[in-house]
Amino acid sequence: MTVNKTQALLFIFYRLLTFKKVTKEEVLSEVEVSEITFKRYIQELRAYFRNFNIGYAVDYDRKTNAYYLNPLNEN
Repeated sequence: MTVNKTQALLFIFYRLLTFKKVTKEEVLSEVEVSEITFKRYIQELRAYFRNFNIGYAVDYDRKTNAYYLNPLNEN
């Protein structure tokens, strides 16, 4: 499906919130973006969480090849 940048970012964000994880393959099968663009979108989401102190980080699990939301400890 052809979508714009905002829609692609929201799709990834929704998958992270709903399913707690997302794989590159899932996104690339649903949204027409390149692998490089997918990586940029993950970086943008990481920056968003960091800049606005959302309380989560987007991390990567090598075992499942999935990105997931990691709650940050607030001390």
